Amino acid sequence: MASKQFRMIRKPCYTKVFFLSLAFVFICIHSVANPGISTSDTSDSENLTHRIASVILIGNKLTRDHIIYRELTFRIGDTLKMDEGTVLFKRSEENLLNTSLFNSVKITWITDTLDQSINVYIIMTERWYVFPLPIFEIAERNFNVWWETKDFSRVVYGGVLYWNNFRGRNESLAATLRLGYTQRVSLFYEIPFIDKKQKAGLTFGFAYSRNRQSSFATQNDKVQYFKDEKEYAKRETGLSVAYVFRPDLYETHGIEANFRSAEVLDTILKLNPEYFAGKKSSQQYFSFRYFYKLDHRDLVVYPLRGYYFDVEFVKNGIRLLNDDINLMYVSSRYRQFWDIGRNFYFSSGLSGKYSSNEFQPYYNTRALGYGREYLRGYEFYVLDGQRYALLKTNLKYALLKTRELKADFIPLPKFNVIPYAFYLNLYFDAGYVKDTQFQQMNNLVNKWQYSGGIGIDFVTYYDMVFRLEHSLNKLGESGFFLHFTAPI
Repeated sequence: MASKQFRMIRKPCYTKVFFLSLAFVFICIHSVANPGISTSDTSDSENLTHRIASVILIGNKLTRDHIIYRELTFRIGDTLKMDEGTVLFKRSEENLLNTSLFNSVKITWITDTLDQSINVYIIMTERWYVFPLPIFEIAERNFNVWWETKDFSRVVYGGVLYWNNFRGRNESLAATLRLGYTQRVSLFYEIPFIDKKQKAGLTFGFAYSRNRQSSFATQNDKVQYFKDEKEYAKRETGLSVAYVFRPDLYETHGIEANFRSAEVLDTILKLNPEYFAGKKSSQQYFSFRYFYKLDHRDLVVYPLRGYYFDVEFVKNGIRLLNDDINLMYVSSRYRQFWDIGRNFYFSSGLSGKYSSNEFQPYYNTRALGYGREYLRGYEFYVLDGQRYALLKTNLKYALLKTRELKADFIPLPKFNVIPYAFYLNLYFDAGYVKDTQFQQMNNLVNKWQYSGGIGIDFVTYYDMVFRLEHSLNKLGESGFFLHFTAPI
């Protein structure tokens, strides 16, 4: 029987969903749409060379000037033709929007007729940066899995303080307290630049959690859980520090060190002796990760043009430190986006993971079905294994390109100008997971899986995406699913 459920990739924060729904309803009843923002027109000859005499920033009440200058593709003193300038100014607008510091960015210019120099004006509307929000989440991989059981004991509630653009330097600070099904406290701090050249940054993280219920195995391609009413089934502690190097606008290198400690009840080991390495009830190890990113997408939240590539090398466990595990893997993702004309766009994404051949405990075995690495139409399943390949393709039509409306009933200027866009999608996904340890309990691994479907996307401000899709998978199952990130 076809199942019609709703899905989200990340654990949903319903405060954001409320604001998204409010914006969506208001747009639907709005009868007159405002035109989108475009770059300045110019009557100058394209062959005439101009020198940039000045760059004037308008609207950055909190954001430091040097944070903005870091994202520009031009500098004071540069000489360029106006057709070149139009491209550079547009790309700089996109770079600034990709920082998630601004709701809108407009770059325009005025030509000095005496010496043909130009004065560039960057007009910005800053976002609201401090969000003390309540938390209401579902402790599942996606909303569809919870919807099958509607088990309210798996609800997570609490509070979080997000402080973006801390001190006006594009720093991020987050403190979280979660109660209910998952009891968790976490702290995160990111400073993007610690040097005068603004190329090196640091991140720090800490988290502690405990659960009365814990997964212990994957059977029939679904996660199985054990719950103890009196004791905590699983406890976890994590520490991380990372050094990030960004030599130019679009490349990023990073080295990250982590420590993780986890312990479970003996009952979980009886259910799955291979949950941890060595059939122990606890596991501790250090891990080191190197990652590289090359990002040439126009807008990272919902890209239509450009490409993206990343690769990471991870070493879990160090022999010299007598860690409980000794694993290594490499994973990579490549995504390409094309504007093919007449309001049509095509995108494709290829990702994969290759792990070492050594034994991997269940706790460290992940493939498809987690985060953004999943096949549409397989939201109810996980495909665990040591290696995988995933292909996603998407044909998109712009039903309504980005426009803005003024919500005068909202008194805050950081919220009352609402950008919005609608896109129609046709997609096809295919994936393969190689599993050499748990394949006897699962049917979807070690064979190709594929799916397809149609959907509609709604894109609005504060990096919010609302996607409703209808998918059909290889098993003949179909359903409606809800997502809150870009499809690829």
